[in-house]
Amino acid sequence: MTEKTMTLSTPMSWTKALSLTAVGALALAACGDNDEAAAAGGDAVAGVTEVEGAESCAEHEPLTFSDTGVDGLETLVLEFEDFRLALEEATGLEVDFQPMTSRTAASMALESDDLDILLTGPAEYVVLQAEAEAVPLVGVTREDYRAAIFKRSDDDSLQSVEDLEGGTVLTKEVGSTSGHLGPLEMLDSAGLVPEAGDVEVLPLDGTEQEAFAGGDGDAIGTGISDFESLQELMGEDSVEILEEGPDLPNDLFIARAGLGEECAQYIEDALYENQDVMLEAIVATGENDKYIGSEFVDAEDSDYDDTRRAFEAAGFDNYGDLPDEDE
Repeated sequence: MTEKTMTLSTPMSWTKALSLTAVGALALAACGDNDEAAAAGGDAVAGVTEVEGAESCAEHEPLTFSDTGVDGLETLVLEFEDFRLALEEATGLEVDFQPMTSRTAASMALESDDLDILLTGPAEYVVLQAEAEAVPLVGVTREDYRAAIFKRSDDDSLQSVEDLEGGTVLTKEVGSTSGHLGPLEMLDSAGLVPEAGDVEVLPLDGTEQEAFAGGDGDAIGTGISDFESLQELMGEDSVEILEEGPDLPNDLFIARAGLGEECAQYIEDALYENQDVMLEAIVATGENDKYIGSEFVDAEDSDYDDTRRAFEAAGFDNYGDLPDEDE
C-alpha cells in the first residue's frame, strides 16, 4: 500500500478517521440520529457492481478523491461520503478524501501523486490538463448548462450579439464557466474580441445582476439558469434573452497521469458500470442539485476546445494564468 502525503499535512490514517468522525458529527447535527446515518451509508453501496481488474490500481491504493468546488474536509465528507463508499465498493479499493484548498493546490497534488481522482468543471479541467496533464475519465452532464446574454427589454438597439460592438457586457467573476467564459465564447463567435476593444467585458464577483438591474452595462452574460433571478430583480417584462449559447462542456471526473492508462480505464469502467448508484450518491445529500438528472458520458480532451478559445478571448493564452479565486 502506497503512503501518500496529505495536502493539510494530515497522515492518511487520520484522514479516514477524521472522515468517519466528521460524517458522524455532521449526520448527528443534520438528522439527530447516527443510526439514520449508518443506514444511509448502507444505501450508498446497495446495488453497486464491483468491476474486475482492481490489480491495475493496487499499487496506488489507497486512491484519493476530491472536488475542486468543495472547501474543506468536513464539507467534502458531507457532500461525497456516500459517493466515496460507492466508489470503494465498485473498485474493491480503499478510497480516501483529499481536500483541496484551491485549483492550484489540486494541480500540485496531481503532479506530486497526492491526488488520484477529481470531480471538476470545464474551466478547471483546461488549467489542470495544461499544468498537470490531467486525464479525462467520464463527463457529467448538467441540465440547462449553457450561457446566455440578456438585455433590457426596452433596448431596441440590441437585436443580436453583434450589436454589442462598442458596448459593455457585465459577467460573473473571471473563470466562471457559464457566467464568464461562456459569454466570452459567444462574443468571440460573433466576431467581437474584447482584447481588441470591440466590446468591454466587465467581470463582477457576485454583484453583476444587481449592477445590471441598477442600470450598469448594456447587457449581462451569465448562465441561462439566472434568467429567473434577473426577472425577480428587474421585473418579468424588463429583461429578455438576447441570445442563448450552445450547451457548455460537461463537468468531469479526471485522473492524474501517473495512475497509468490501465488504472485510469479501470476507474472509468467502474464509474460507468455503476453510474445510477454513483449519481444518486452525489445528489442524495441535497448539496449537489446541479447534478439532478445528470448522466455519465464520454469525455474527450477536444470537448473542451471551446473553453480554451474562451480563455484566449479573455486574454489568458497561458491557461494557468487564470486567477484562482481560492488563492
